[in-house]
Amino acid sequence: MDPFSQRAQEMGLDVTNAFKGMYSYQDSFGQVVYRQMMTGSVANQQDQDHPTDGIDLPYLAVFVRAQDETDFSYSGYVSNMYKFVGNEALTSPIKESILGTGTPIVRENSLFYDGFARLRHEIIIQSSVTAPSVGDVLPVMIISNSYNGTRAATLSFGLATMSNSVNYVTFAFKLGEMRMVHIESSSTTMTSAVNEYVETFRNHIADMIQQSLGKQLTEEEMLATLDLVEGIGKRRREIISESLPSTVTAWGMFLAIVKYSSFEANLNVKRMLENIAESVLVIPARMYEVLNRLQESD
Repeated sequence: MDPFSQRAQEMGLDVTNAFKGMYSYQDSFGQVVYRQMMTGSVANQQDQDHPTDGIDLPYLAVFVRAQDETDFSYSGYVSNMYKFVGNEALTSPIKESILGTGTPIVRENSLFYDGFARLRHEIIIQSSVTAPSVGDVLPVMIISNSYNGTRAATLSFGLATMSNSVNYVTFAFKLGEMRMVHIESSSTTMTSAVNEYVETFRNHIADMIQQSLGKQLTEEEMLATLDLVEGIGKRRREIISESLPSTVTAWGMFLAIVKYSSFEANLNVKRMLENIAESVLVIPARMYEVLNRLQESD
């Protein structure tokens, strides 16, 4: 693979200041700047008064700022082989694919982590299913991206429960998650994937909820799930345990974990909690097959 400097323009970066070793990208989410890292100046052994220039390192420093900020913050470094994809360059084609299915978007929400370096962008779409004792449940597409190499760009399929237009909780399946190599394949592929998930959601999400509501967890199953939560924080286990009713169903455990994860400030921990929540769900065979196929597509 060619080094970052030779691929910068085709990756959508501004190369106006490439001669300074600086590459930037800006969109409605914010801005990122990559700076070539160098060794410090080294004094010339023959002439101590005239230091030699530093040597380029195979890394670029990352500086980011959100749209409403004026100052950049340092956010680590990436390899010279890093493959950049801009937030808007990633989210826009997916939104077009969703709208291309004829399904309106209800709302979007952007969550930033590591300053501005990591994005979780949630797109809730209008295809609600009403489940008894749960209310309206809507499909959601969750796009993740990072500018500092800490996470690959992905698209996850999930659900959102909404008590009103303001209060809602979102969840992303680990099963069915598509990596950037799949997302970039073609707009036709993406539109097909969105269509297939929405159709599967309409046909099977109510069954998943009802089966999960009908599955009462044994004490052993409940404790095993809470042990997984405790593995990422004892206090998290205590808070989730306190919110559980005396009789715990698979859906009740799922919802308790997901509601707690909605306040989690660490994206890695948030995804770990969602994975634990997913493990207790009763996922209908057909829905499992579709999610598994989407994950393995291309």
